[in-house]
Amino acid sequence: MLRKPVIGITAAHCTEELKTFPRHYYVEGVRKAGGIPVILPPIRTHEEGRELLDQIHGLLLTGGGDISPVYLREDPHRGVGQCFPERDLSELLLTQQAMHQNFPLLGICRGIQVLAVAAGGGIYQDICSQYPSAMEHSQTAPRQCIWHNVEIVRESRLYRLLRETKIGVNSLHHQAVSEIPPGFIQNALASDGIIEGIEKHGAKFCLGVQWHPESIDTETHSQALFRGFIEACLE
Repeated sequence: MLRKPVIGITAAHCTEELKTFPRHYYVEGVRKAGGIPVILPPIRTHEEGRELLDQIHGLLLTGGGDISPVYLREDPHRGVGQCFPERDLSELLLTQQAMHQNFPLLGICRGIQVLAVAAGGGIYQDICSQYPSAMEHSQTAPRQCIWHNVEIVRESRLYRLLRETKIGVNSLHHQAVSEIPPGFIQNALASDGIIEGIEKHGAKFCLGVQWHPESIDTETHSQALFRGFIEACLE
C-alpha cells in the first residue's frame, strides 16, 4: 500500500495569518486529494531548505501578503500592500531549492508570484497602477464565489489536468505575474491579459495559478488540480 505524501504548506507565522486565516482551506484541499498536510515555519538558508524538503514530498506555496519590492530589486510602486520579508525570503529560498531538485511544487495566488520571482520572472507590484486597463481582480464577493473566467492553454499540463479550455475562477489579488520566467510557459490567461497560470516545461510538477482553488473545492477543476499535484508527489 502506498503511503500518503506529506505536503508542506507555507505560512507567515505572524499577524498576516489573522488576515489570511483560510490556511484551513489549503489543509483540507491537500487532505481531500490524498495527502498529509503540514504547516511549514519560515526558513532562512538554502541549507535549511534542503533539509526541510528531505522531510516532505511536495511543496504548496499559499496566498497572503505582497512580495517586498526588495526581493524584486525594484523601488516600491504606489499601491504596494503590507509585506513580510521573513516570509518572502523563506518562500523564495524554498522555491529555488525545489526547482533545483525537480521537487513537486504548486503555487496558489501569491504562490504563483513567488514562483515567478524565484525563477527569474517578474510581477506587477500593483495591477491598478501598473496595468490600468485590467478588470478588478480583488473580488467583492465571498472567496468561494466565481468572479471571472480564464482561458486555459491546450498545450499545457494544466489543460491535461482540467480537460477544459475555459473555467470560472475566484480572484483575490492585486499583484500578478508580469514576466514569464525562462523555461516556463503561460497556461492560463484572463480576458484582460493578466497572466493567470504558469508552469515549468519538463518539470515533475511545477505549476502556479493565480486563483484560489482550495476555496472553491466544489468545482471539478479545483479537485483535479489538487489530485494532479498529489499524484505527482507519489511518483
